[in-house]
Amino acid sequence: MADYRVETVRNGHRDWTARNDRGAEVRIGAADDPGVQPSFTPVELLLAALGGCGGLVMDRTARSVPHDGLVIRVESRSRPEDEGRVGVLRVTYEIDLPEGDDRAAEVFERGVRLTHEKYCTVSRTVEHGAWVEAVLPDGTVAFAAG
Repeated sequence: MADYRVETVRNGHRDWTARNDRGAEVRIGAADDPGVQPSFTPVELLLAALGGCGGLVMDRTARSVPHDGLVIRVESRSRPEDEGRVGVLRVTYEIDLPEGDDRAAEVFERGVRLTHEKYCTVSRTVEHGAWVEAVLPDGTVAFAAG
């Protein structure tokens, strides 16, 4: 498994850009702030990561089934008792498989299962949690949990 690094820099009030080492960028802002649109919220990026990871894994695990029309929709639901966390993540795989092709349906279902049981790093991290450290400029850890 690869290690990753993303740098997030401030452009202005509630306006940030995340960049990876390969030069890709994504704008991050508050959904209710018209001055930073178009942008993704941090939670939307989490949903995009879950869907994107699932898609990349499906390209590998279900490659014998044509799936060019695959759409992966990820939705979050939170309640007040979730205390600032996403309560439920729902990942929906939408595709028109050939009618009567039981093998295609089995391969596709197996790909979805393997995505979440074994291969999608994002899904597995969300499902099981990760250790998080917040490091200050002097190198001390201000927060750690997981």
